[in-house]
Amino acid sequence: MKIPLLLLLALFSVLSFSCKKEVVHAEDYFPNEVGYQWNYRWLNDDAIGTIEVKIVDSKFLSDGQEAKVWQYTYNIESNIYIDTLWVINSSNNVSIYNNFYLTDSNQMPYEKLHYIFPLEDGRQWFTNVPQGDTTKVLNREMISVPIGSFDDVFRISKDIGYATNAGVNDTLYFKEHIGLVKYCQHEFLLGPVLGNGVWELMDYSF
Repeated sequence: MKIPLLLLLALFSVLSFSCKKEVVHAEDYFPNEVGYQWNYRWLNDDAIGTIEVKIVDSKFLSDGQEAKVWQYTYNIESNIYIDTLWVINSSNNVSIYNNFYLTDSNQMPYEKLHYIFPLEDGRQWFTNVPQGDTTKVLNREMISVPIGSFDDVFRISKDIGYATNAGVNDTLYFKEHIGLVKYCQHEFLLGPVLGNGVWELMDYSF
């Protein structure tokens, strides 16, 4: 039996369309524009403070990629500390860098955290560090924080195997289009790391 040419072309078009992969852009999920701001309540045992996170600028890293400059202002036990991270949205990836190992402007900074979008329950990824660095989407939950309650929040674990005087065992609660609504930071680098404790979103502005 001969199949009409027009029918064959129609079937080919349908099959081609169904086989195309969905194009994912990290910026559709991860807010990263100058002027965006998040404010968190910070708790650690009996200590209470606040952490302000604000995107203040853009700059180019040594590999030529443009990064947004995220400024973290820690108001903890009447002391003010300021830290800076650099964030790059690239295709379906978000890379977050700090400058702890940065010794000159020609070096890429240390990658502190990485996301791959879209987030999905059970999805995990790795980075190549000697101690082993694993990030995994555990599940979705409803989370209540000072600003209110959020459904379908992704609970993400971030672990770096402990070496001598260093390690990471963090839990992140990420709401798409908003960012972190809660963060349980537990990191060690020659001693406890600034910000260790629980962060809870109080307000944000885009």
